[in-house]
Amino acid sequence: MSKTIVLILISLISLLAQQEEQHVWKIVNAVDGSKFWYDASSLDTMKGDKFNIWILETHQPPIKYEGIEGEVFRSKTLYAINLTTVKYGILKIRYYDSSNKEIFRFDYDNPPPPESIRYTYPITDHSLLFYLIEELYGPKGENKEKLN
Repeated sequence: MSKTIVLILISLISLLAQQEEQHVWKIVNAVDGSKFWYDASSLDTMKGDKFNIWILETHQPPIKYEGIEGEVFRSKTLYAINLTTVKYGILKIRYYDSSNKEIFRFDYDNPPPPESIRYTYPITDHSLLFYLIEELYGPKGENKEKLN
């Protein structure tokens, strides 16, 4: 009997350890009418001018990518952001179907890219990351109360 309980506990712990981290999604309603969500739980680990953050987007109509079976209704992307250079890189991406089942994933950070090429794309005005930074820091870099 005790062996069965121990096996069940080990199985449960193993299963929980394999699950991906839990996200706390917070919505951003951009001034251009678009909306997306960011993982507010990652704000606790933000230090300095470089940070990583998950962004969740919905796609209506769904997107069709070559090499991915099915239509993509949602995507979740882990961005690496450098506020000093105002650039970003993509570390991970996950695509989901209409039933929220993951249909494709790719990790660009395995192995981790060197610092010199980690932030390769500029954050442009009125882009998704522009609206995220505006949400987090407010206009002209004023820190918002939401970060607390």
